[in-house]
Amino acid sequence: MIYATRRFEFSAAHRYWRSDWSAEENERVFGPCAYPYGHGHNYTLDVTITGDLDPRTGMVMNMTELKALVSEVLEEFDHKHLNEDTPYFCEQLPTTENIVRVLWRLIAARLPHTARLARLRLYETSDLWAEYDGAEETTFARMYAFSVAHRLHSPLLSDEENLAIYGKCNNPNGHGHTYTLEVSVAGPVDPETGMVIDLTAMDRTVRSVLDRLDYRHLDREIAAFATQPSTAENIVIYLWQELAPRFEGRLRHLKLWETRKNVFEYTGPGAALPHTRHNR
Repeated sequence: MIYATRRFEFSAAHRYWRSDWSAEENERVFGPCAYPYGHGHNYTLDVTITGDLDPRTGMVMNMTELKALVSEVLEEFDHKHLNEDTPYFCEQLPTTENIVRVLWRLIAARLPHTARLARLRLYETSDLWAEYDGAEETTFARMYAFSVAHRLHSPLLSDEENLAIYGKCNNPNGHGHTYTLEVSVAGPVDPETGMVIDLTAMDRTVRSVLDRLDYRHLDREIAAFATQPSTAENIVIYLWQELAPRFEGRLRHLKLWETRKNVFEYTGPGAALPHTRHNR
């Protein structure tokens, strides 16, 4: 199967507010997003299509045609107040999850019969996004940072073998990174809040795990790494094991940046998702 993705941008304002809730309840659930005049974002939308290749053109769909089609849809949203200037959020809140589902409906209906919408990913900010593929569940993701020291050293290898395999990372005094962790959860969108998960609750859950690591030395202070090397592979598996029970079946994917060049992904036991790795 061939997939093709085109990126788009638009700017819009929105507000989270339920008129059937008290002001106190709106502010408790939505925080600053409930402020009376709204706020705004520079949204980024990744549109991914799939289909059979046209043997004449070698394309699933001409990207120029896709650009025109999606741009026409986004004209309704660009430089608008989503609550006030569009008809789509009279009965639902313009959350990232709801916006991406509305965009799916509008874009999918305009595609030619030779192409099919595979997924949409909508970035509200660079570290927060929602993804939708037409199914019942919507994916919501958030990025978090934590800083740790560690030393790559395996108790199953000799000192010579450790040095040969890990090189500089085997420095006895250790070294460190500021890791970035992308946490993806999935589920139905709550019809009242327009969210897959309460963002404050998600932040609290993730930080309850990461704060135990943040500004620590993994090998010397975290029991899980006393008997195994603190590679990024082992770190992302450890994080899955800690986070998955806390999300009660909603955790879908973890992506860990050790550096800008080294990225590791994990989706739980049995998942066949290769990680990406380059030389340190």
